[in-house]
Amino acid sequence: VQHLKKLLDYFSNHGQIALPAIEKTHLNQKESFEELAEVMLPWAENHLGEDWVKILVDGYIYMLMDVNRSQAEYERRGKYLNKSYDDVFKSVYNDSKFMDLYHWGVFVCTFAWEHHVRIYNLYRDAFLPSLNLKEGRLLDLGCGSGIWSFLATHFLPQWTSQGIDISKKSVELSTTMAKSSGLESKVKFREFDALSFKGTKKYDAAISCFLMEHLEEPQRLLQNMASNLEARGYAFIAAALTAAEVDHICEFRRESEIVLMAEEAGFRVVSMYSSAPLCHPDSQKFLPRALGVVLQKRKNDIW
Repeated sequence: VQHLKKLLDYFSNHGQIALPAIEKTHLNQKESFEELAEVMLPWAENHLGEDWVKILVDGYIYMLMDVNRSQAEYERRGKYLNKSYDDVFKSVYNDSKFMDLYHWGVFVCTFAWEHHVRIYNLYRDAFLPSLNLKEGRLLDLGCGSGIWSFLATHFLPQWTSQGIDISKKSVELSTTMAKSSGLESKVKFREFDALSFKGTKKYDAAISCFLMEHLEEPQRLLQNMASNLEARGYAFIAAALTAAEVDHICEFRRESEIVLMAEEAGFRVVSMYSSAPLCHPDSQKFLPRALGVVLQKRKNDIW
């Protein structure tokens, strides 16, 4: 609660533009919002030191402005600005200042955006309870900040997670945060392509949160996830639909596109939730959404 108060106080003084929406999320999703903040903010403080509040707020405001700008451009153009990884690499992934700000912006929106909190609710309430409570090995493809791995091992302390990300910067940041928070024995990170990584043995469960929209061929991610997973093992994926950001290149328009990709990769859908902001202007053509899906790898044609 002390960490959350510090963050909200700083927003009220230095990030007023973002505060009303965050307060609304807090009001509507009080239990999950506070649960996430109370777990995540000490991790950020351990990693960032005394400037942690400023860094989180600066990163979130920077990301919010970029998202709003990208969505407005998307409405005007009718399609995403970038279409290839090479386009994005030049303007985004090779810019260490941008990556640092964006990293912490994404970190905060896990609990600051209500439609993302609802995806977290699905993860906590439908995916994690399906896993063996005693122990297991989790694979996190496109782990980014590592937050979904950290949360999994927080709720399932006997589990370990292997995070894979192509971004050297992301792997460095998440590895340092694991060490500073005393989680390095549970969560490991490795710089590698999520589309081609092969574990030495099959994993008990797998996750990939908000990577698909960054890929030219997202079906390859689901195929590789299935190939690394034990038969009947559970998986969780999250993806953005008609939600423009500077590094989003795969434009999903319908939830069924992702469901069909998952089924073709060898999964069955266990549960899913498509989450959109509650107050989106009716005049807009595109509705930005986050889709969360709990999957199970089939052993035969049916299940």
